[in-house]
Amino acid sequence: AGPCPSGATRVPLSQPLELVGRVGVLPVQGPASMFLPIASPSGRAGQDWVDFGLAEPHTVLFHEPGSSSVWVGGRGKVYFFDFPEGKNASMRTDCENYITLLERKGEGLHICGTNARRPSCWSLVNGTVESLGEKRGYAPFSPDENSLVLFDGDEVYSTIRKQEFNGKIPRFRRIQGEIELYTSDTVMQNPQFIKATIVHQDQAYDDKIYYFFREDNPDKNPEAPLNVSRVAQLCRGDQGGESSLSVSKWNTFLKAMLVCSDVTTNKNFNRLQDVFLLPDPNGQWRDTRVYGVFSNPWNYSAVCVYSLGDIDKVFRTSSLKGYHSSLPNPRPGKCLPDRQPIPTETFQVADSHPEVAQRVEPMGPLKTPLFHSKYHYQKVVVHRMQASHGETFHVLYLTTDRGTIHKVVESGERERSLAFNIMEIQPFHHPAAIQAMSLDAERRKLYVSSQWEVSQVPLDLCEVYGGGCHGCLMARDPYCGWDQGRCVSIYSSQGPVLQSINPAEPHKECPNPKPDRAPLQKVSLARNSRYYLSCPMESRHATYSWRHEENVEQSCEPGHQSPNCILFIENLTARQYGHYHCEAQEGSYLREAQHWELLPDDGAMAEHLLGRARALAASLWLGAL
Repeated sequence: AGPCPSGATRVPLSQPLELVGRVGVLPVQGPASMFLPIASPSGRAGQDWVDFGLAEPHTVLFHEPGSSSVWVGGRGKVYFFDFPEGKNASMRTDCENYITLLERKGEGLHICGTNARRPSCWSLVNGTVESLGEKRGYAPFSPDENSLVLFDGDEVYSTIRKQEFNGKIPRFRRIQGEIELYTSDTVMQNPQFIKATIVHQDQAYDDKIYYFFREDNPDKNPEAPLNVSRVAQLCRGDQGGESSLSVSKWNTFLKAMLVCSDVTTNKNFNRLQDVFLLPDPNGQWRDTRVYGVFSNPWNYSAVCVYSLGDIDKVFRTSSLKGYHSSLPNPRPGKCLPDRQPIPTETFQVADSHPEVAQRVEPMGPLKTPLFHSKYHYQKVVVHRMQASHGETFHVLYLTTDRGTIHKVVESGERERSLAFNIMEIQPFHHPAAIQAMSLDAERRKLYVSSQWEVSQVPLDLCEVYGGGCHGCLMARDPYCGWDQGRCVSIYSSQGPVLQSINPAEPHKECPNPKPDRAPLQKVSLARNSRYYLSCPMESRHATYSWRHEENVEQSCEPGHQSPNCILFIENLTARQYGHYHCEAQEGSYLREAQHWELLPDDGAMAEHLLGRARALAASLWLGAL
């Protein structure tokens, strides 16, 4: 932080920015190796991508469901990519202007950026960019600042501070609407904001704002975690209070702890990374599912699923932590009809005791994570879809700290649901951290951006699954099925396709017997040389073993970090020639994935024997002398 360098310039706010078009998107049919599937990769996978041409250290992505285009805000530019048309445009601005906000507003696009530490906004309508002037609260002073902006009709909510060198205590504010309100400075401790949403409830006056964040743990016990994860509630119709201390503050603020722990393994995940809200298909707001990605100090991850109904109930019924008197009427956090101000006593109790005593726990009778993993997940989106036989699946797309995406399928009811990690996707030509991700459920596409490029990834990547019918069904991919000798998308097939309805042994649905043996591959090697055999681990649920004759030389269990099970032979001896089999065992399903035969290299052997003879002859000659 600090003032801009003397050489930094700002965009003149009195002049419209110039929109420049250029061609830059190349539709590419990437080879299967670009995607690292976990179920028999073969063939080619479709993917559209475009390279920015330079590094964009900070990007923000905007995509409207149903559209084939995507907007990406970068450093001094807004890129527009229309994947079918292969066009993009960039907004020329100053190199010190980092775009941090892209949002649809009316017929145009609302664009805001840091503008050399003078946050400003522009409007893009029908290809024309116009300045909206300096707009503090819409963009941070630096792209590295934690910031969150929420639009709801004519109202705008923000966590961005207005002043650069004072007002450093983070607040959640209404910056556009009837009354500007902000949270009290004592109700959050160094918060890092994750997600905010508006929830329209049964009565309009009861509409809520929920936002998710993590903050410093007020419990200073050495055994306590440094961070705790929270959900906060505000009444959307909050009009402030009656006293001078409460008139400009949110009077309905309450917060609750989000719990994500597995008591069976004694693993706790305290650090909230990302949140995705999946609305109920029947429009019941209480049944909206809240997917939270958490991590622990060792960067292991867990996904916990909550319901908005459970969150709402906690705020409506729980006592306040540390408050032992009778609660005032109306109780803290209650929304009042007819624009009534909150009584001063109610505000004072909530302001001094903002946390409810009851914690928000995951859905289901066991109150445990959907799954936990040794990978460090950072972002999540969730797609609800129906397989060809009518069963509903929730498919999670999780970004890793290695710049890949894991595709995890949740099936069954929450009480007995199973989660399968079925695929790892490499979305970029140049592996890099994923900065932004957006899901288009209507078009079944995933849009992701890094500092180098933006990519459109189809959700139904079925052609990467090899191994015939068995490989297709063992993938357990609800988007895919077996039809007319190919593994195809259920959306592209003209009729019903064969899909597994038995998640434990899906291969038993296939009409043909599984292939017993993999094709034999031979290689000739010189003795005493080094060599390694690599077997792709196409299933994350199978144990892969390298067997030499009857002996198991190497075994790779499910969850193995590498995508391949590798057998390394450091010094090839006569005993190590022969047949090597890589076998995948999953339940009752056993498949030979690879079969190699290592043969002596005759030329190398002859040279080796000739060298020995020459050495022997030399030693005899020296002995005779």
